[in-house]
Amino acid sequence: MKSFITKLTALTLAIALLGWLVFSLFLPEYYLPIFPILLAFFFIVTWGIHAYQLKMAKKDIGKFARSNMLITFFKLMTYSILAVIYIALERENAIQFVVGLMFLYLVYSFFEVKEISKINQKKND
Repeated sequence: MKSFITKLTALTLAIALLGWLVFSLFLPEYYLPIFPILLAFFFIVTWGIHAYQLKMAKKDIGKFARSNMLITFFKLMTYSILAVIYIALERENAIQFVVGLMFLYLVYSFFEVKEISKINQKKND
């Protein structure tokens, strides 16, 4: 878990640095003040889900597969609800928010799948 948290922190800091560079140098008019909050939200959700998935993988691989599908569904629904709420409150910045949300969703999901795959590979070997 320590390795995962270190990698997750590095990923989050890299995205924050990249975001700062892009929004301060190239696209300052598209910066949303909620971006750091989104980063923190994705960090916490990814950390929590990974901890739960590790616990499930240790118990029963069958339960892990089913729970993984449910977690992915609920995670996607949570992010969708978050997008709908933000769009309802801030119509002016809806496109920037959705693009940023989708970018973070893809990056963190890819990272999460990669890390879980490594764990499953080690378990199978």
